[in-house]
Amino acid sequence: MGPRAYCLEPKSKYCSVFRRGSQLTLLVLGLIVALNTRPSAQAGYAAYVVDAGSGTVLHARNSQVLNFPASLCKVMTLYMVFKGLDEGVFTFSSKVPISQRAARQPPSKIGLKAGDSIALEDAILALTTKSANDIASAVAEFISGSEPAFAELMTQQAHILGMQNTTFRNASGLPNRKQRTTARDLGLLGIALYKNFPRYVHYFAHKNFRYRGRTYRNHNNLLGVHKGVEGIKTGYIRASGYNLMVSARYNRHHIIAVVLGGKSAQRRDAQMRRLLDRAYIRFERSDKLFATVSIPPRKPLRNTENNTHSLNASQIAVAHATDIVTKTLTDHVAVANAIAGDIDDKTWGIQLGAFSQHDAAERALDSVVPWFPDLLANTRREISTVTDPIGTLYRARHIGLTEAAARALCDKLTTTRAQECIISPPSPAS
Repeated sequence: MGPRAYCLEPKSKYCSVFRRGSQLTLLVLGLIVALNTRPSAQAGYAAYVVDAGSGTVLHARNSQVLNFPASLCKVMTLYMVFKGLDEGVFTFSSKVPISQRAARQPPSKIGLKAGDSIALEDAILALTTKSANDIASAVAEFISGSEPAFAELMTQQAHILGMQNTTFRNASGLPNRKQRTTARDLGLLGIALYKNFPRYVHYFAHKNFRYRGRTYRNHNNLLGVHKGVEGIKTGYIRASGYNLMVSARYNRHHIIAVVLGGKSAQRRDAQMRRLLDRAYIRFERSDKLFATVSIPPRKPLRNTENNTHSLNASQIAVAHATDIVTKTLTDHVAVANAIAGDIDDKTWGIQLGAFSQHDAAERALDSVVPWFPDLLANTRREISTVTDPIGTLYRARHIGLTEAAARALCDKLTTTRAQECIISPPSPAS
């Protein structure tokens, strides 16, 4: 029974009021339905900056709020390509066919026709520089038979990498309301990409790609312009705003940074510059502090009647070279105390770094145990803080080794695992 059934006199003022009320009710109901069916991702600013080596988060803003990845989706597409190359499923010279569906994809695109093909290496460069949507679809079909099937594999791989809030629906990043991710998840992807496929990441550093007489420029405006930037990828759709993922190197540190939801490419790039510069300053400060709390390997002097009082003025000056070393290393090296008493053979240790967060120090300690389980089985984990006007750092140590074992272990870590390591001599409490 509709609204008219209640109006015995359709032209009366009461029926007119009733009709207006019904229209208002329908409008409200429509808004409620629209709100309940809106896309699950939210277009808005988010950022995530992480030290890829230690896992230390340097900056996070809305980093776990759902966003649309746009063409940053292609980073996972390329992750799957590199995985297949490593597994020998295909080679750089493999031909990727272009289907009618791939050829119909909207720009950005190379514009190949259905029935054509492209070498896989050229396809990789088309994705990293031109961000070609037609090539993304073609690669997806080449690997999995269809783009939806490939998107399922992408999502599975994302969850394996810890990207629990990420769902892919296509290989290109073209609009799909169910395709979502977070700045943090994309940061995890960047770390995994450079860790697992270091021999392939140079493709993200190409400023230009020349194919069939045309030259395509990389969309990453910071590449080769802002200090340290070596990759990775830009992205844009109207629903996401302007996105950017960057890999940068600075003073032996590797940074992965993500900015989502920029209002323009210029504002997005400016924000990325600010975040990188802040990270660089932070590294400079922490490196300076680390230098003040780390000393070269040295053998402690043994206690004998002949050398108990043998320190001369120059030795005392070296031991107290600066006020900060004297203050921060009282628990680390105290030469006079070492001379005064016997030192146990197993009071040496290794220091794996000085970190700005306690969790990062924990991870550093955990990371080396699987490599040397027997050697580290009976050591004592130690995380101590060092604070001065520059800031606070957490020193990560394994204590309880002989001097020879500590030196050998540090040598193995630095040469075979690229793990920063210094010898930690016995403290006065040993």
